[in-house]
Amino acid sequence: MKKLSLLMLLSVFVFWGCSNDDDEEVRHILSLPDYEAETIDLGDTQHPVDTWSTSYDYEGQTYTTNYFHTLLTDKSNIFEFDCTSSDIYGFGSDAFAFTNCTSGNYSAVTKKGVNNNTYVVVGASGYKVGSNSDTEVSIRFKNSNNTNYSVKGLFITNSAYAYTSMTEGTPLYHNQGKEDKFDTTDSFKLTIYNLDKTMHVDCYLAEGTNILTEWKWINLSALGETKGLKFALTSTKEDEYGMMTPAYFCLDGITLIEK
Repeated sequence: MKKLSLLMLLSVFVFWGCSNDDDEEVRHILSLPDYEAETIDLGDTQHPVDTWSTSYDYEGQTYTTNYFHTLLTDKSNIFEFDCTSSDIYGFGSDAFAFTNCTSGNYSAVTKKGVNNNTYVVVGASGYKVGSNSDTEVSIRFKNSNNTNYSVKGLFITNSAYAYTSMTEGTPLYHNQGKEDKFDTTDSFKLTIYNLDKTMHVDCYLAEGTNILTEWKWINLSALGETKGLKFALTSTKEDEYGMMTPAYFCLDGITLIEK
């Protein structure tokens, strides 16, 4: 009887210890804004953190495109995103934007986020942006109390733009005698880096004709402590100019663990 009582008491202490560890783990989950109408939120383009322009001449006329670098912050004010856009083309090829769109190139194939309508669309073509072309777009974790974070993980899925290319192909390429539609040997890989790009995790938006059409959780604990994230996309469908698969995907539910 005495042994049984001691065993029960020990079990209580062990259980309490485990529960206490879980309670001490502070998590921060991406909290995106809600929008009444369908939109792609490009930030405050009237007050960007950087602007630049490119011009070209054609048939005696000069055509100019103005670019804007803005910052987007979620409702928790912890997650900060670089957004780039232009007055001609809209959402940039290397950028983040908040959206609740259910159709169009930059919509998610799921047509909604993990837990609500809003999610993040990501352009990851691999170009540097800014007036000096020296900025790699990223997600940064804002830190007001010298807090260290590790990333537990996030959810990913395909953009409608990339999905259509991989499943149907693109008339532009077909007219050139090229094929961007995936077959069993193709892949569309996402590489997720810590902010200083010393660690990374690889995952796939498509492997052969198995193309992601739902939200998939990616464990990022291997990245360790980090102040943010960067992303890169690679596809087996390439031509002489680079990747033919549109370099866009969608994410949601980034979860941080406070150290």
